[in-house]
Amino acid sequence: MKFGHIGVAQAINMSDNARSRALSFKAGHAIQVLLLSGLVYGFFMALAFLLSRLGVPDGVSLAIAHLGSFGALLTCWRYGKWGRARYDSFGAALLLVAAALRLFAMIDALIYGTRVEEMYRYRTLPVSDPVIDLLFKGEFITTLGLLLVACSWRWIVDEKVERFSFFGNAQRVPLKLAVGIYLAAMFVAIVSRELGVSFGPLEQLSSLLYGFGIAAIFFIGMHGRARSLQVVIAGLLAVPLSFFALRGGMKEEIFFPLIPAVLLYWIRFRSFAARGLALVLGFIILAGSQVFVHYVRDTTWGSAGDVGMSTSELVSEFGQQARQAKSLDAIDSINSRINLTITHATSVTLADNHGFEPVGIFGMIPGSLIPRLFWPGKPIMQPGLMQTSRILGESVPVSMIATATAAGFSTELYLGGWWFGVVLGCVAYGALLAWSQNWVWKNAPGFGHQALCFLVLYRTLRFDEIHIVYAFTTVIFTMIFVWMLNRVTRAFGFTPNSSVIATGK
Repeated sequence: MKFGHIGVAQAINMSDNARSRALSFKAGHAIQVLLLSGLVYGFFMALAFLLSRLGVPDGVSLAIAHLGSFGALLTCWRYGKWGRARYDSFGAALLLVAAALRLFAMIDALIYGTRVEEMYRYRTLPVSDPVIDLLFKGEFITTLGLLLVACSWRWIVDEKVERFSFFGNAQRVPLKLAVGIYLAAMFVAIVSRELGVSFGPLEQLSSLLYGFGIAAIFFIGMHGRARSLQVVIAGLLAVPLSFFALRGGMKEEIFFPLIPAVLLYWIRFRSFAARGLALVLGFIILAGSQVFVHYVRDTTWGSAGDVGMSTSELVSEFGQQARQAKSLDAIDSINSRINLTITHATSVTLADNHGFEPVGIFGMIPGSLIPRLFWPGKPIMQPGLMQTSRILGESVPVSMIATATAAGFSTELYLGGWWFGVVLGCVAYGALLAWSQNWVWKNAPGFGHQALCFLVLYRTLRFDEIHIVYAFTTVIFTMIFVWMLNRVTRAFGFTPNSSVIATGK
């Protein structure tokens, strides 16, 4: 072959084709990765089971099981063929975040034990002996589900995985467009949280606008010339939205607006000292927020959600009581909230002893897909309250319950459909999310595509706490919202950049 006669364009195409082949991830490779990850996990699980039978403390045996999960998830990530998307695409980020949480759970088990007393306090909850086997089963289902979601997502996106790299493709969208969407999200926050106005049948769309407004913070910050200025801009834009969320007492809503500033700081400041300082400050803030959240819930949730005081008054009252809070109690509370081992075991024991609930878990999905605009009287979906009712033996009506309980993504699938529910549900979710991202990439490039990549990246942080009905329906509603947003922004003269996608043709 005479390479001198090959044109530049042809050479570039050959290079792109070679890279596509290198990133190709077919069903056969997905099965190989799953089997290899399963071997790693199986070794540690067998060891943990053996040690538990030899009289080793349950906390140590559980820690070894978590270590096995950590190894399996990292193995799947290692052989996932992510290219430049190895840290920030949904599948890669899901595996890395889940692995970090498993490592955290391992340390928690070594320090605090199994925390099984959290299950025994509910007299209506059947807990079989030996309880360590119940914990093992819950963690096995969780790890299996994470592997299936990540591999199915990776399989569908195939060689085009790099197009979903949020950091790699986060080029600047028009500043006016990002600012406009941010201001619209700010309007939603003020009207709904401070003025108490309900958007009625448009509530779902207003919440999505709020999420896309937070994504806009990242793109606005990207317009700063200096890296420190980018972080400052994103932080300042986040403050009002976080402040409005204080009255709700939900950590996710309080910290969500700060995520763009955190991401910009992490990718702009890469020194060990800078990132170490960020981790220390983050833990201190998280500890303080945990105490604040408990204070808000104790103060307000007992009166049907009627706060009865302004946000500033609530913060002032908390400041007076915070001096009496014990830091060790806050740390213990954080650990118990982040470590969902007991959550997984609870869903498993409900299924094994009280029976599976396919209607209760999956039956809400079809109804929730019908917009309230067309079904004004549609009942409110409350899967968290329903889970609390199951734990209490359904002796308390859902309308009388004020505390929602997570069921765990994979273990809720088990509660709804046994092992078939876990396998089919996880594969279906990974495939659905990958298909939706492909659709948005083709039909709403620019802000829509990049904002969705940001949102699914953030979703990996709390993935295991998403209820099934919300997990599936949010994907569908997000696609609808992106389509509407794309039409509206074009009507106002905004057009996405023509070179939004830097990789993956």
